[in-house]
Amino acid sequence: MVSIKCTYTVKPNHPTPTIKLCLPEMDQYAPTTHAPTIYFYRSVANNGSALSLIETLKSSLSCTLVHYFPLAGRLHWIGGGRLELHCNGMGAEIIEAESENKIEDYGDFRPTAEIRKLVPYVDYNNDISELPLVLVQLTKFKCGGISIGMAVSHIIADGKGALGFISTWANIARGDQDKEIVEPFHDRTVCYKGDPSAKPRFDHVEFKALPTLIGCNEMEERQKETTVTMLKLTKNQVEKLQQHANEHESSEDLKREYTRYEAIAGWIWICVSKARRLQAEQLTSLKVAVDCRNRLQPSLPSGYYGNVIMLTVATAKSGELFMVSPLGLEYACGKIRQVLEMTTQDYLQSAMDFLVSQPDLTPFRCGFHTVGCTQGIYQGCPNLVVTSWFGLPIYDADFGWGKPFFMGPAALSSDGKCFIIPGDGDGSVSIAMRLQVAHMNDFEKLFYEAI
Repeated sequence: MVSIKCTYTVKPNHPTPTIKLCLPEMDQYAPTTHAPTIYFYRSVANNGSALSLIETLKSSLSCTLVHYFPLAGRLHWIGGGRLELHCNGMGAEIIEAESENKIEDYGDFRPTAEIRKLVPYVDYNNDISELPLVLVQLTKFKCGGISIGMAVSHIIADGKGALGFISTWANIARGDQDKEIVEPFHDRTVCYKGDPSAKPRFDHVEFKALPTLIGCNEMEERQKETTVTMLKLTKNQVEKLQQHANEHESSEDLKREYTRYEAIAGWIWICVSKARRLQAEQLTSLKVAVDCRNRLQPSLPSGYYGNVIMLTVATAKSGELFMVSPLGLEYACGKIRQVLEMTTQDYLQSAMDFLVSQPDLTPFRCGFHTVGCTQGIYQGCPNLVVTSWFGLPIYDADFGWGKPFFMGPAALSSDGKCFIIPGDGDGSVSIAMRLQVAHMNDFEKLFYEAI
C-alpha cells in the first residue's frame, strides 16, 4: 500500500526564456507517454543537511530546471500528429509518498504493478498541454529505505538525455561543485529535420507493420495474459555468451567481434522464439534501439538531450534462428549486426525525409501498445523489442544519500518488451522481460540451458 502525502509543483528558481521550441522528426515520432524508471536506496540519512529529503529534491530540482528550462514547459499539438514545446516555466511535479512495505518486499525488482505504484501516475485522458514533462515520486519505506520514481517525457528526451538531466540534478542536490556539469544544448534545429521533397533512399521497414503470427488473430494475441521476469547474468555468463557468438566467425568474416548487446539480444531472440513454439516459416522481428549521436555528421553537441534514437528492425524466419552452430547464435547476432551497420547518416536522413513528408505522423509514432490495449502499433508475439542500457549513467543518481543499489524500468508495456540493464561495475547484467504467461516458464528454462 502506497499513500500519497503531498504533491508539489516545482518551478525554476530564476527567470527562464519564454519561447517555443520546434521539435525535429526524431522527437516527433517518439511515444507521447513518459518513461517510468525506479531507483532504490537503502537506509538513508541526509548527510547533516538541515533540509528534509523532499526539500532537498525540491530545492535542487528548482535549480536544475534553470539549466533544463524546457523540461519545465508543456507540449502542444500543432496539427498533423505533431507537437511543439512551449517553454513557459509551468514546472515539474514532485510527489511525497509513504509505504508500509519494506524494500525487500519487492524481491528482484521486476517491473510489476506494485513497482509501478512507486512512479507518478500520469492521466493521459487530460490534454497533453496540461501534463508536466517531468514527474517524480519520493516513497519512504518502513525499513528506512526510499525509492525515487521518475517519469520523463519520451518526446523531450531519450534515455541518454533523461539520465544526463538526472545526473545534473543529483550533482546539484549533493552540492558537488568539483564535478563539471555539461550544460544542456537546447537548439534542436541542429538535428536533421528532413526534406519533404526528397524521396527516401531505403525501404524503411521500421515504419511498416511487423510480422503477425501465422494462423492467429492479432487482436486475440493482444488480449492474452502476460507476466514479467527479471533474469540475472554474471560476468562469466555474459562472457560465455560472447564466446559462443564469436566461436565460428573468422576474422575475415567479422570486422569486429559481436558485442555483449548483440550476443545477449541474439540469445534472447532465439530462446523467446523457441518458447513461443514458432513455426519454422514464421517471420519474427527484433527491434533494436540505436543511439545515433555518433552516426550523425557532424555529431551533435555533448549536451544535446533530445531524441537521437532510431528503432531499426532485424527480421528472420524462426527456423533460421534455430540452426545448430554452438547455440545458433552467430546467425541471430549477424542479423542484429546488419541493421546496426545499416543505420548510417544517409539511412537516418532518408528516414527523416520519409517522416517529414507524412501529412500525419500518428500512424508512424513508435509508441508501444500497452498490455491488453486494442490500440497502438502491435509489437507482441512473434516479435521482440530489446533495449540496451549499456553505457548509460544509470547509477549516477546520488542526491546526497549515496548511489542507488538498484535502478531499472518500472513498467514493461507489452509482450516481447525487454531491457538489458548493466550492473554497477561488476560485469553482471539484469534482463527485464514481459512475455505471455504461456511462454515464460519455457523461456526462463531455455535461457539458462546452455550458459
